[in-house]
Amino acid sequence: MSHTILVTGATGNIGRELVAQLKAAGAHVIASSNSGRAVEGVETRRADLADVASLTRAFQGVDTLFLLLPLQADMVTLAGNAVAAARAAGVTHIVRSSGAGADAASSIAIGRVQGEIDRLVMESGIAYTITRPNCFMQNFVTYYAGMIRGGALYLPLGNGRVSFVDVRDIAAVDATILRHPADHAGRIYELTGGEALSSADVAARIGTALAREVAYVPVTDDAAIESMRAAGADAWSIDVLMSLNRMIAAGQAAAVSADVQALLGRAPIAFERFVADYVESWR
Repeated sequence: MSHTILVTGATGNIGRELVAQLKAAGAHVIASSNSGRAVEGVETRRADLADVASLTRAFQGVDTLFLLLPLQADMVTLAGNAVAAARAAGVTHIVRSSGAGADAASSIAIGRVQGEIDRLVMESGIAYTITRPNCFMQNFVTYYAGMIRGGALYLPLGNGRVSFVDVRDIAAVDATILRHPADHAGRIYELTGGEALSSADVAARIGTALAREVAYVPVTDDAAIESMRAAGADAWSIDVLMSLNRMIAAGQAAAVSADVQALLGRAPIAFERFVADYVESWR
């Protein structure tokens, strides 16, 4: 049965890819963002996450809501606004994009925040599905490309391994759920790649594709914090991002899940394919 899907965060990494995949599949998809900036080829609505009235208007006529929130200090409040607006607008299913390690009782800041939002959605009275992707492969393009072009990857991750997942797989899973939400009601899916890699592994594989050395240089927490401050990051963002770095360094981001394979009927995109597809970003 046809239904209407609204994608929040439609101009971001996951959102852009998700809208494109839904459109290609013939789904009735509406894009939204805080700015209301038009997304080519689909209806676009402004949905100000800080304004329940704005959200309620944006969610009118929507059956299934894809909820993706910006990583910022008031994101739990923004999530509460979105849930309230979804109820008011008559949304029947929320697909929430969370994060690996989400747990409201976590001692790790990023896991605790994501877990609090998951709990809001789960207790909303609206049918829900939650996806929890691990760190994105695309981070090496969006955040670290400059370092890699310079020949080194400077990160405070020790020897910690991560089961990186390609954003294209995250979007494909979310699109599968959004097209048939009732089949996934009440489920939580852990989205990872097919293997866990250390930062040294990542550097070596990118270097091989570039036919030159890319070194992994472990840095201290203090050095990482100073770098983030110099880049203009606020105290909350630094605390949350460093909590993620410590989680990775402690080996808590290495688990490999079978959920991508089960939902898509194929293996997750391999890191080598990601590197081949994005290699020009590092030249």
